[in-house]
Amino acid sequence: MKKLLMLAEPQNTETPPSETNLKTLVVYYSYTNNCERIIDDLKTQITCDVLEIEPKEKGLRYEANNYAIGTEQLNKINANPNDLSSYPKIDPVSMNLSQYDCILIAVPLWWSQMATPMQSFLFQYGKQMTGKHIGMIVSSASSGISGVISRAKELIPEGKFLSPDLWIRSSQVSNCHALTAQWLQDINYANLQPTANNATGINQVNTKRN
Repeated sequence: MKKLLMLAEPQNTETPPSETNLKTLVVYYSYTNNCERIIDDLKTQITCDVLEIEPKEKGLRYEANNYAIGTEQLNKINANPNDLSSYPKIDPVSMNLSQYDCILIAVPLWWSQMATPMQSFLFQYGKQMTGKHIGMIVSSASSGISGVISRAKELIPEGKFLSPDLWIRSSQVSNCHALTAQWLQDINYANLQPTANNATGINQVNTKRN
């Protein structure tokens, strides 16, 4: 179902929302709903547009048969990372990245690597993020996130990556509010400056909601 995704306004929380003139897009992929829950909390703290990335083929169990499907997709990308056909297809999106100053990306870690649907999105759109503030949020059970961050920097070669990255373990998701609030302070989100050539207007996003 195609729809216009309206601006998410921060709701009342115990932590004051981060006020800024930035135009922010939050892009996320969520397989076990951990990233979705993190973004649902983040939306209470900042004003942003939100885009969910979804694989074209539904219902895949990437961890089944000793992680056969997920491993196959990752290996295919790693073998030919510059070939679009190496990446699994995702639902189409229609968006104008030029109007955003800041893009926050939330993605799960799969076996020390970035989940493949988000790799597909960034392979197609990463170069359009040149000069944008880029913030990374990664969910994992326990493994470190360095592989995900390095891959994001390959796919967004001219992005202005914010530091630090936010790593939220699966066990922390239910109480992630304090972590996301602290992260916004750590990256100095409220004081980030708008990027050059930032267009105005409403963002048209083609996506689906579960």
